[in-house]
Amino acid sequence: MNLAWPVIERRAESAAIAEAVGSTDGSRGVLVEGVTGTGKTTLVTSCAAALPRPVRWITGTAASRNRPFGAVRRLVDATSPWTLAALLSDMSRGLSEELTGGSIIVDDAHLLDPLSAALLNQLATARSPTLVVAIRSGEPTPDAVTALWKDRGLGRVTLGCFDRAETETVLATALGGPVESRTVDHIAATTGGNPLHLRRLVEGSLAAGHLRRAHGIWQLREDPAVTAELARHFRERWLQSPPGTRRAVALVAFGEPMTLAVLGDLAKHVSMLGAERTGLVRFAAEGRTVVARLAYPFLGDVIRECVDDPTARRIRGELAARLTGAPDPAERIRAAELSLGSDRPAGARELTAAAADAIALCAFDRAVGLARAAVTDGGGLEAHLVRAAASAGTGRAAEAEELLATLDPTRMAEPDLVLWAMLRAGNLYRNLGSGDRATDLLAATRRRVTTPASRQCLDAARAAIDVRLGHTCAAVQVVERIRDAGRVPPAARMWAASAGCLALSLMGRGSEVPQWSRQTDGLTRWDTSALRFAIGQGEMLALTYTGEFGPAELCARRYLELARNHDDTWYGMSALLGKLELARGRLHECKARLEEAVSGLGRTDPEWRVLANLLLAQCLALLGRPSDGVAAAARAEDAHGESTVLYGADLGITRAWLAAASGDLGRAIGLARRAADQASRHGLHAVEAEAMHSAVRFGDRACGARLRALANVVDGDLIAPMTAQAVAAEAADGDGLLSAASQFDHRGSRLLAADAYAQSAAAYRRAGDRRAELRASTRAYTLARLCGDAQTPAIRAAAGPLPLTPREHEVAVLAAAKLTNHEIADRLEVSTRTIEGHIYHIYMKLEVPDRESLADTILMETTP
Repeated sequence: MNLAWPVIERRAESAAIAEAVGSTDGSRGVLVEGVTGTGKTTLVTSCAAALPRPVRWITGTAASRNRPFGAVRRLVDATSPWTLAALLSDMSRGLSEELTGGSIIVDDAHLLDPLSAALLNQLATARSPTLVVAIRSGEPTPDAVTALWKDRGLGRVTLGCFDRAETETVLATALGGPVESRTVDHIAATTGGNPLHLRRLVEGSLAAGHLRRAHGIWQLREDPAVTAELARHFRERWLQSPPGTRRAVALVAFGEPMTLAVLGDLAKHVSMLGAERTGLVRFAAEGRTVVARLAYPFLGDVIRECVDDPTARRIRGELAARLTGAPDPAERIRAAELSLGSDRPAGARELTAAAADAIALCAFDRAVGLARAAVTDGGGLEAHLVRAAASAGTGRAAEAEELLATLDPTRMAEPDLVLWAMLRAGNLYRNLGSGDRATDLLAATRRRVTTPASRQCLDAARAAIDVRLGHTCAAVQVVERIRDAGRVPPAARMWAASAGCLALSLMGRGSEVPQWSRQTDGLTRWDTSALRFAIGQGEMLALTYTGEFGPAELCARRYLELARNHDDTWYGMSALLGKLELARGRLHECKARLEEAVSGLGRTDPEWRVLANLLLAQCLALLGRPSDGVAAAARAEDAHGESTVLYGADLGITRAWLAAASGDLGRAIGLARRAADQASRHGLHAVEAEAMHSAVRFGDRACGARLRALANVVDGDLIAPMTAQAVAAEAADGDGLLSAASQFDHRGSRLLAADAYAQSAAAYRRAGDRRAELRASTRAYTLARLCGDAQTPAIRAAAGPLPLTPREHEVAVLAAAKLTNHEIADRLEVSTRTIEGHIYHIYMKLEVPDRESLADTILMETTP
């Protein structure tokens, strides 16, 4: 792919340069500094057009820095026999006269030879020509150049790296399409925003196939790669360093992040300082500890490839020995990984434990390598089980099933048998879509176990599967019995909580979910680590369905951070945050998030794919794009299978919204009612309420009784205004609909509020109350725009702005702010009589008698 690499305008820096060179106080010039790759040459080149003419360029080079006047040889006659002082004076005067009123641009001034630097310093004293001097930060620079801003008064502009927003702009422009947020974050962190490194990383990742487009969104699906040119640049910088410095950099490359204590044990102090001076290593405080990291994450591969095998094995061994037994799981994992290619290999027991630690941190790819090594080294049953769990976590569900199927359960001790059965059943139903096989396996295993603890574990795992198979009420009865038992194994409690939290949130019993999740605090082990996200799914849904939007967002952010090491889980939790954004009416944010989730999930994890595509289809329908929504719904149906029966009603709700967006309201109401019936059969009363309320929003005027009944069993703050809207819609009660809209508005559910305001406007229109209709219609229109120009049936039918001309609207706002006619006339520079005419027409159009009523109407339009 040929990239047309964009140039990001550095407005602040350009303005600072223009101000410095145009100064009338002190020397006319500026020193521009920045690290390699920040675009100093690009910036000064772009500023050259605005500099006084004529313009001369001087460029410092490594080749010319050792020759007298090497950088300026083309511009001056350096053959004069005068003494050095006279020669400098003569050359300075000659250039000043030649470039009177003009400019000199000096690029890479840190590479100037001493005499060229001295000449530059003399030119600065003359204040003509204007000087624009670029240097590289962190490089030895001639004193005469440094004196330009210290002693000669030149301005100084530091050119930094791109921030995240600028990085995203560059990536989207260069790649010709949107880039997922995680990829932007990863690339920004990897390159530090350095423009040159950013370009080389994108080019290298494209060439390696690591950066690719899925569903129209660019994603980095593997570690970023850099071009050979950039790798060579850093390789040469490392090779040119002293031996001690090279060793210190290599230690960091193999072992980052490294505390100063660890690095100090393995490298001399002077070598650590040298490593920092190379620009390849940086030291920074992380919490209360100062750690060493490579300046750019991609340097790790570059440096490690430069180290010969014997040295690499020795370094890995030294680091592994230093980290072995650390209390931090992340350090134990690193120690085990380092030992694999070292002269001090770890044993199967240590490798298995490290793989289990990696699974607990959702670092499944790392766990696979460690567990595979443990099995090869003669690891026992636990190593095989850990390897299977890690394979399932990396999307290799068939491989995990094969590994587990080859194990002989008849030769296992009962605790191992239970663990094997739960791991295999979880993989069968979650990843392979085979719920029946999973439940049959658990039932067969239950017949073989003898202890209550084993039965509790198997029953809890069966309940978690039953929830997703639609047997919600029965599953809740099972997990409540387990919860209330005296002594329950941690695994049983985790599985029970994962089933209970999800089921109760969908059943409308969201207020009970926190006590379930609290019972699992501190219980997570490697074999149940994935269950915390099922618990999180229940927590987030409970908070969303009950209208606790602020806590729901905090909960979502917490789980996204926990899932940062596992793409599929991260995208799944992100999709749940999309549901929250949909509930709040943040449609554009919701659409972008769900498109990323759909793109990232690919063909893995059917449950997350169903959920993400259904929510995306609903969002697109609300944005007036039903054809795009149909495609998303089709993807959800393709992924919908035995393990996702739980989302059948959600699929019906989605189809209803697509029908409504296409204008077929009769079909939309029928689909919503059937979805409500399906949810009711499974006891999913929160989903049932959502479906019935959707029918109300489509114009169904016979939902009040059912929603009143649901209000007795569904928790939270949203069911009351849902019921009030349905009851008021039956009676065509504009005031009742307005009250429901106000409740939604107060709770932060803008889109639901917009629909209710729009329906109240329609009711007021039928009642002939023009003023109330305008107020409600205006509020509906305002909220719909805040939601991203939402287009629901009610909004399309009744929402609209105030029927005022732009000038009348301007006058109305000022009048509502209690300005007198005379004050408004002065503000708008027109006559008072003209304002009086506008006020008269405003009153007539809005059917308001006075300014107080006008203020109420304008307030409906302007309140966020």
